[in-house]
Amino acid sequence: MGAAGVHARSAVPWMLVWVTTALVAGLLATVSLWPYAVWPLHGAALGLMAGTSAWAADERCAAIVDVAPRPLWWRSVVRSVVPAALVAVWLGGHASARANLPDHLDLFLLQGVVAAGLGFAMATAARTTGRARPGQRFAAVVVPVTTGLALARPASDRIPLFPVWPHEDWPRSVTIWSALAVVAVVTGATALWHDRRDRTPRRP
Repeated sequence: MGAAGVHARSAVPWMLVWVTTALVAGLLATVSLWPYAVWPLHGAALGLMAGTSAWAADERCAAIVDVAPRPLWWRSVVRSVVPAALVAVWLGGHASARANLPDHLDLFLLQGVVAAGLGFAMATAARTTGRARPGQRFAAVVVPVTTGLALARPASDRIPLFPVWPHEDWPRSVTIWSALAVVAVVTGATALWHDRRDRTPRRP
């Protein structure tokens, strides 16, 4: 097993990942049976993906690891197996239940990628500031907030985060989630760039 495998085995909270993947699969299966009755569960699954992806960026031994030769970008690439696995479950769940869901598979896939990527990016950015476990705090907030928003759907006519009915503004929802995707990419890339800059030796 190489260095990446050793790091993934010891640093990734695998039990949490397995539990989350099972929950996400179960929620999607439930939504596929009664989509219009239990649609808030779709948003709850997105919150779980974001929270677990953020948690995966936490470092229990930050005082040691942050000064080790392996830079943050390397550790982040290894840990990105978590959001990738969650997205794979999300894609598989929607592909298998496509006939029972609203005909907007492109948006649903985008939501899953953005939720996992944004959670991971936000926690990675917080790690560059020296915080050891920002992902746990992020998860404690994003899971209930996302579930609440999916249930209440406030201002759904202007901010359609979790559309389900045919008359809703689906193109606007795609725009919103695309903007969040840009935020995720910029946040993650900026965090890794700052870490690389801080580790680069300065000339006297």
